[in-house]
Amino acid sequence: MTDSAQARSLARFSTIRRAPGLVIHALFIRWPQRRRQRMDLLELSDDHLKDIGVTPAEARREAGRPFWD
Repeated sequence: MTDSAQARSLARFSTIRRAPGLVIHALFIRWPQRRRQRMDLLELSDDHLKDIGVTPAEARREAGRPFWD
């Protein structure tokens, strides 16, 4: 096996080893964050939404999306 082929093989193995950690990160960190952020959009006033360039309808649509999406 050449050095470059061995390096590619090791890189793939490293990605596979990290996969469970990425799943755990998504389940316990990213998904709750995403859900909280989407719910926070509903609490913003129309003026605040306008400041960030989001319409109330867009905020409701975003808040209605599932947390895994």
